[in-house]
Amino acid sequence: MIPLKIFWCFFLVLTSTLRESSAFISSLLSPSQLFFQLELRRDGRENTPLFASPSDDYIQDDNNDSNFDVEAAKKQLELLLVDDGKSDDSSVPSTEKDFLESLLSSKNKDVDKFYLPPPPPLSAIERDRRDAEIQLLKLLGQGDEASADLWNLWYSERGVSAKTKLETTDSLMGDPEKWKECEQILKELVDEYGIYWVEPLNRLATLYFIQNKFDESYKCCLIILQIKPWHFGALSGIVQVCIGRGDRNGARAWAEKRLPNIVAGSSFPPFEGAENPRRQQWVDEQVGKAEKLLRKAERATKKSFGEPDSYYNQEEESTMNEDDGDAW
Repeated sequence: MIPLKIFWCFFLVLTSTLRESSAFISSLLSPSQLFFQLELRRDGRENTPLFASPSDDYIQDDNNDSNFDVEAAKKQLELLLVDDGKSDDSSVPSTEKDFLESLLSSKNKDVDKFYLPPPPPLSAIERDRRDAEIQLLKLLGQGDEASADLWNLWYSERGVSAKTKLETTDSLMGDPEKWKECEQILKELVDEYGIYWVEPLNRLATLYFIQNKFDESYKCCLIILQIKPWHFGALSGIVQVCIGRGDRNGARAWAEKRLPNIVAGSSFPPFEGAENPRRQQWVDEQVGKAEKLLRKAERATKKSFGEPDSYYNQEEESTMNEDDGDAW
């Protein structure tokens, strides 16, 4: 009989606790209209307003404790907390390809505002790549020779096999019958390597531009320029995209951000004349942005993993190699 009494005591205590929880939860969720926002930055979504009314299953009447639903309240609290970027809502992008698809299909006119998925941790190899990129950016102040090296670096960021696959799409763009195949390959590269390798997105923006899909092309350019504001290819391309969209103000604004000619007052070869002072100003500004983003990545990695390995020495010769495969 004693175990049975213990059971009933436990049951009574539990019932009392649930009723008290009901009053507490209801006090949080009882307003006739509850409006709150969940900032799903880790999923690359915009600030998403979620609206709940008393008719929803998990919104309970203040004066009806007997109808309190523990599971429904639990689900509501999980939505409120959302501390790990995950949700039971199937509409939340679960991969970077899903993020891209969600952005491309969005009808939101205010496409300039969105949050990217979190970047991968900064490895020693990736840090070497960024250092090399910064040094090549600095060389743009002396001429255009470094631009070819930058293109090669950008194409090679995920190794030889990824670069080869990306280069195959260039030949497919010239044939309208191969456009669908080209788009599929580029999206597969995004899904496999993530949006922080921007070259598949740059080729995708080019493909959409050729197809007169200017809104989709514009969104791809925005992603690229949020990750690499100094990407002179995307800066040049987005001007043409804005013209295609009929956005002349946008075209003028982006044109001001393009890489200036090395020679002042010269738009066509041969480039002869005085050096353009705006060129060095642009280089200094973009190098500053690149260094700032690198420091930000270092802080984020340090916060996640602690101090960098002692064997890594910034003064040593770069260990970057095109055969790094898929390493970050």
